[in-house]
Amino acid sequence: MAKVLGIVNRKGGVGKTTTATTLSYLLSKEGCKVALIDFDGQRHSTKLCGVTTPEQLSTTIYDILKCIVMNEELPDKASYMIKTETGVDLIPANNKLDNFDKLMCDTDFAEYKLKEFVDTIKDQYDYILIDGMPKMGTAMINVMICCDSLIIPVQSETLAVEGMAEFLRAFHRIRAHANTGLEIEGILITMDNERTRVSKHVKAQLQQALGEKVRIFTNSIPRSIKVPEAVEYGMTICEYEPDNPAAKAYKNFVKELIGNGSQNTEDTGKKHIA
Repeated sequence: MAKVLGIVNRKGGVGKTTTATTLSYLLSKEGCKVALIDFDGQRHSTKLCGVTTPEQLSTTIYDILKCIVMNEELPDKASYMIKTETGVDLIPANNKLDNFDKLMCDTDFAEYKLKEFVDTIKDQYDYILIDGMPKMGTAMINVMICCDSLIIPVQSETLAVEGMAEFLRAFHRIRAHANTGLEIEGILITMDNERTRVSKHVKAQLQQALGEKVRIFTNSIPRSIKVPEAVEYGMTICEYEPDNPAAKAYKNFVKELIGNGSQNTEDTGKKHIA
């Protein structure tokens, strides 16, 4: 059964989609069978996976969830699953996902609909990653209920902790009442410059706010102009420029995540399902 990881933050612009797509790519390179669900109305993960015109897609995560809400048979997997060149199976999104809240209005057990779908594919993968919407609400609750754990990318900036208290309250409510196994895998610092006072202050501030029980990953992702440049070409930084410091940092982060070490090394670890 897959380990289901949600890549979430209530704030946008923190490297959430970059982390989701890069992590998916690197886990696939490790030999894992990986699915990536684009559950963000901005559909950036879909575009980063090579879909240049997501609005032309006939079947997306929205259509799948609509079938579940309407108690209809799910579409054939071949109609929505996109086999990417990197080996990741993408469940895409387009602008129809902007209607998610309207779809879920007056729907019984609306917070469980994403889980209902994920449970139908869970036995086919080692990892299922979900790129979540950058806001609190029904969509975020859906992600929390269906995931085993959460990775929270946080930009290395002074206001990084802003909104974290609200997020943690929601997390604890979900874990207490709906998903007792839910964990926070860790906080991933993105767009970082470790030599600055701001970086050190952000890490200390986060640790104080979150407590010792929530880990901050040892490997942070440095700021690099090559990351948005890679996006322009529809690629992850690890594909576009493998020797870039951000690419190396993501490789080290994956090894830390899946249990092959937390030190800054460049060797590829063996597949390990946490």
